[in-house]
Amino acid sequence: MTDLAAALRPYAGQRVLVGVSGGADSVALLHALHAAGAQPVAAHLDHALRPDSAGDAHWVEALAERLGVPFETARVDVAAVAARRGWNLEDAARRLRYEFLTRTARKHGLTVILTAHTRRDQAETVLMQLLRGEAVLTGIPPVHGRVRRPWLDVPREALEAYLRGLNESWLDDPMNADPHYTRVWLRQQVLPALRARFPAVEAALARLARLSREDDAALHAQAAALTAHAPLNTQPPAVLRRWVTAQLGGEGLGYHMDHVQALADALGAGGTRHVTLPGGQNATVTGGHLHLRPLALPGPDFPVPPGWNLRTPRPGDRIRLPGGTRKVSDVLTDRHVPREDRPRVPVLAAGQSVKWLGTPDPVWAEHAREEAGVSLTPEQAGMREALALAREAAGHGEVPVGAVVLDAAGQVIGRGRNTSREHGDMTRHAELHALREATLTAGAYLGACTLVVTLEPCPMCLGAALEARIGRIVYGAHNPRAGALGGVTDLLAHHWGPRPAVQGGLLAREAARLLRATFQGFRAGPAGGAAQEDSGVPGAGRAAGPDS
Repeated sequence: MTDLAAALRPYAGQRVLVGVSGGADSVALLHALHAAGAQPVAAHLDHALRPDSAGDAHWVEALAERLGVPFETARVDVAAVAARRGWNLEDAARRLRYEFLTRTARKHGLTVILTAHTRRDQAETVLMQLLRGEAVLTGIPPVHGRVRRPWLDVPREALEAYLRGLNESWLDDPMNADPHYTRVWLRQQVLPALRARFPAVEAALARLARLSREDDAALHAQAAALTAHAPLNTQPPAVLRRWVTAQLGGEGLGYHMDHVQALADALGAGGTRHVTLPGGQNATVTGGHLHLRPLALPGPDFPVPPGWNLRTPRPGDRIRLPGGTRKVSDVLTDRHVPREDRPRVPVLAAGQSVKWLGTPDPVWAEHAREEAGVSLTPEQAGMREALALAREAAGHGEVPVGAVVLDAAGQVIGRGRNTSREHGDMTRHAELHALREATLTAGAYLGACTLVVTLEPCPMCLGAALEARIGRIVYGAHNPRAGALGGVTDLLAHHWGPRPAVQGGLLAREAARLLRATFQGFRAGPAGGAAQEDSGVPGAGRAAGPDS
């Protein structure tokens, strides 16, 4: 009794609801709680699966009366509900039983529901999960909501020995001898065969469930810590699967593990995949993002010039960009607009000339912005200035990175470019120069300011920005060798106090082109090797995001 009682000590003096079927495990739990000084309420659900099932309810009621314990019961035609809802009988019985227990607990104002699942139940559940091909063999959780299962590590034999010591009887449900039910088949045929070769099989399966739950919890926490800007293709597959399940569950969407696997695989490979979920809902992975709802595609937020017409894409549409004329369909593919959303993209055109595409980051035709009299956003203007500073750095043989700090009004209050080689000091990064200059105007803390930099910051520069409590960070190209916002690691996945908002990929192609051209020049020149080693970011910008 010592092990049984130890698990129940936390409930001494506490009012709790106990599910009592009449079997040995639940009868033992009711007795042991009563002996431990708890104040149990016994609850019994008659599943109406046998003609004589009402007799079980009367037996449990008599037991509760003998122990002086309050008693609640209800009768549900489980078979009828299972047929109506398309559930199998075992699943229906479990669902309806917990619905009853939850209702009863609320009725009595109880916050804890105890069930008497044992190590044998745990072993059977792990085997069922294995045979069904479930992704994680977590078994029965010891805690789920208000439900507690204090005896999951206790062998069933210990409960029966406890009851015999009390000279207490229990009920044997005839359905527990019917191998038609999977759990009974496992109990009668599979586990005895395994136990004959592996005597500790129940303990081993229970340990597997516990370790799997611990691993699963850690991986779920890692998935939950992923920030909106973190590149998903760098995450381990196990984390991606849990991230996908969290996204699907958050939208209330049904899924099977093959759906999760397909979407996680596409995210990990950086590919495109379309999946139809149960119920007909589409899920799409493209451009490193998971789309579960139609893409938000707002119309133009500026006065439409005379002669420009708002419509949707047409076959053969083309748009003139700085690099040449391209098909609109190709641009939408490059922008990773999901296939089903492309027919809805707002288009502004003057005759046959497409001027503007209403993608999440709108695409302007060459010179169309000037025609419409639409100014660059402060971030776009700031990135243009940062790119000019980056080119200046390249002209001095430095890694081409430039940065500016914008105040709340969008005005530049700090500028910087890399000067590491010029000063022989590898801490002379563009961001640090810009942040220091900004503090001369705005003070030590820059919570209302935005740091705009051509390359994803390294850990040193991100740390300085966090110390300055920068309010927002906007960067151009990803930094796959030293990036601290997902390029190598995402430091913001951890708690560092005030967390800035982050936007990546602004004018990324232009920033990446400058980086590649500069490094090619380094390699071609006599001092190329040293310059590349000094940079700390060789190849930076290969993983560039979309331009704006």
